[in-house]
Amino acid sequence: MSYNARGFLGWMVVLALLVSTPALAGDVDDLKAAFEKGVKAYNSKDEAFFAMVHDQGVVFSPSVPFAANGKAAYEQYTKGVWAAMDNSTFTAVNAQFRVIGSTGLAWGHYAIALKPKDGGSRSIFGRYTVVYAKSSGKWLAVAAHYSALPSGN
Repeated sequence: MSYNARGFLGWMVVLALLVSTPALAGDVDDLKAAFEKGVKAYNSKDEAFFAMVHDQGVVFSPSVPFAANGKAAYEQYTKGVWAAMDNSTFTAVNAQFRVIGSTGLAWGHYAIALKPKDGGSRSIFGRYTVVYAKSSGKWLAVAAHYSALPSGN
């Protein structure tokens, strides 16, 4: 390959990266908006929350020993949490977002303020990761993992 051809190819790669950057930034903004919409729906016990979960979605939580596998199980698990609580408020702390192709990642720490129907209020602090897939232009949660931090951390 001649020097001119390599130079041209190099500039084409740089140009492609520069042109694709705004689309990527838009995807990150869309992912963040989807995550925030999901948190709002969860906190208000809005069943619209389940429209944001992929049919094959899976959730791992410190409150159950096994994953809720599939949208129906995810929904059953979440409705069980809602039914057991007078209040359950999830707050994302230091939320981070990344888009890699059609995969989105949201992660950070969380605080959950709980008021069970049969007990006193308490807070749980932990870490979360939510993996999204972009389907028909919409970010859907494919996997969510929540783990409580050890006491005192």
